[in-house]
Amino acid sequence: MRGILKVLSAAGRLKQIPRTGWVTKAGVEDAESVADHSFRVGLAAMILSDILKLDTLKAVRIALIHDLAESYIGDLTPEQANEGLDKSSLEEEAMLRILKDLPDQIQPLYLEAWREWVKGESSEARLVREVDALEMALQAEEYARSGFDQTKLAEFKRSASERIKSGVVRGLLEALG
Repeated sequence: MRGILKVLSAAGRLKQIPRTGWVTKAGVEDAESVADHSFRVGLAAMILSDILKLDTLKAVRIALIHDLAESYIGDLTPEQANEGLDKSSLEEEAMLRILKDLPDQIQPLYLEAWREWVKGESSEARLVREVDALEMALQAEEYARSGFDQTKLAEFKRSASERIKSGVVRGLLEALG
């Protein structure tokens, strides 16, 4: 039981962690939290996985767990990772710490889901990676409509455009404008 509470507590901490890029690059002081982002990624992964006839449970599992390590290491930007932080090692260590006390029948399943996210080799993991980028572009659009600097937000949309290749996710990105 302690292991389950530990995972839920880690997820709860994500509600208090603002998405760093919005704060540092776009000047959004009251930025969405990592939990806000993860929820919408999970919902979009569910919808699109069902449309694409993928393993929706697997896609949602990956989506829900993809940012859990940030509850320990924070929301690191690509620039911070490029400044010498070994983000992948920090995340792996955090995930092992978060998941280690889960019951034996599910701990490997969740660790594998997270590692699948990192590798991006399955159809479900690739979908979640693209949905992660789409959610960022959608949030940038919403911030722009709220009056934040569109030139600063353009970087986020450009980044999403570079990461999204598949038809249905690409179509949603293009529908954003």
